[in-house]
Amino acid sequence: MLLRRITKHVVDQNWVAVGIDMLVVILGIYIGFQLNNWNVERQNAKKGKNYLERIADELEQDIRFFDGVLNSNNRSIENAQFLLETLDKEDLVREDPTRFITSVASVGASIVVNVSNNTFEEIKFSGNLELIADEELRNQIADYYDFIEVSQTFSHLRFNAETEYQNRYAGTLAPDQFNQFVRDVSYSEVDALLVYERFTQTPDLIEWLPIIINAKRGTIAFSTRSQQNAKDLLDKIRGKAILAEEPSN
Repeated sequence: MLLRRITKHVVDQNWVAVGIDMLVVILGIYIGFQLNNWNVERQNAKKGKNYLERIADELEQDIRFFDGVLNSNNRSIENAQFLLETLDKEDLVREDPTRFITSVASVGASIVVNVSNNTFEEIKFSGNLELIADEELRNQIADYYDFIEVSQTFSHLRFNAETEYQNRYAGTLAPDQFNQFVRDVSYSEVDALLVYERFTQTPDLIEWLPIIINAKRGTIAFSTRSQQNAKDLLDKIRGKAILAEEPSN
């Protein structure tokens, strides 16, 4: 209908009307583009918000996971130090035979540092990092996962040390004493002294205890910093109310 009207105005040489009609067409196209851009921005903001919500959920998981890593490695260090003390104090074995045997088994226990980075990897490979509009936050997210990747290298070194230790205590423990994760287990003094005798006669096992301690201290340092980074990042995502941001009409 508009095209027919423009044609009539041209035929009638009513140039004012033609100009008005053309202006209406141009304004219509412009408004259409603006509405489309606004809708795209709204959809992008919604997608960016969803990404941040998912990252926040994964950070909460990471924080809880690092609690477990820190507790496990601190216990392993305490047990390794206890084993070293027994070399000069056999009475410690008699006083707590269960702790001695479980310490031999648990020192080499390993928890792999494995954070939840699924959302970040999805954002990276989809090219959607720009959907997180806050550049400072975007960089902080990338820095968090970059540091985790660096810490993985050290985790492999710790894992190798634990593996070497495990290979050496195989002949020290009886088959039913290997599972360090069994709760409410109890061993007699006789059991412990038999293990202690084999333990003290395995110098290549004992020499790995200080190495294990240092490796686990390194894991604690990395995990402590990573956990703090996760807390700071989580606070930033939520503290600035970024999750509530959407483009205005």
